[in-house]
Amino acid sequence: MKSTVILFALISLLGSDALGKVKEQALTLRILRARCGDKEVRTEAWAKAQLRAAQKIYGRHGIVLRAEFGTFSPNRCVLLNRAQRHSLAAFAGGAAAKGKVVVLVVERIRDLDMPSYNLMGVHWRYKGKEARYAGRRWLYLTARAKQPVLAHELGHYLGLGHDGAGGNLMTPGPSSPAWRRAVKPKPFAPKFLPWQVRKLRRAITKLVQFRGPPRAGVSPAGTK
Repeated sequence: MKSTVILFALISLLGSDALGKVKEQALTLRILRARCGDKEVRTEAWAKAQLRAAQKIYGRHGIVLRAEFGTFSPNRCVLLNRAQRHSLAAFAGGAAAKGKVVVLVVERIRDLDMPSYNLMGVHWRYKGKEARYAGRRWLYLTARAKQPVLAHELGHYLGLGHDGAGGNLMTPGPSSPAWRRAVKPKPFAPKFLPWQVRKLRRAITKLVQFRGPPRAGVSPAGTK
């Protein structure tokens, strides 16, 4: 009896719907590529390759990533400071983005703490002055992003911080102070630790139950 109780407790913890089978969870991304003039910063094929790399990592844990693809026309494609990052909030919400993780692909984003470094991606929260955008958050990918970056930033969106010990997908990036310490993180590895998976699955459960946008608003012009 005791061993049976332990077995079913473990199944519940892992989110399984049957013995040995992890319950599938689905999450939809809305990936929009910036158009700068008459040119897109990256092609849809590039965006789909980024998605496939993330799907491979998350799929190991029963997390299915789906995506909608499109473009948007911001007033800038290079983001050098906080205000410029905030300035694209209009494209990160509205009815079209309800219950989805918005990913905006831009040309370049400068690291706020290390101006000589350009980021590959960042999880961003709106903290600007316009009340209608309060609570919005989204992911940025840049044109130089390598394929694990989307999976890493999505981990941040779902509540995972950097793991200073390293050795997994949430290992800090090259501009992090962690790499300047005496004891450096273990090298990056495209995998999650068990405790990270549990946190991801709990966050997805909450996210997919979401029934409306953070704030009322109109889908921004320039998206498709």
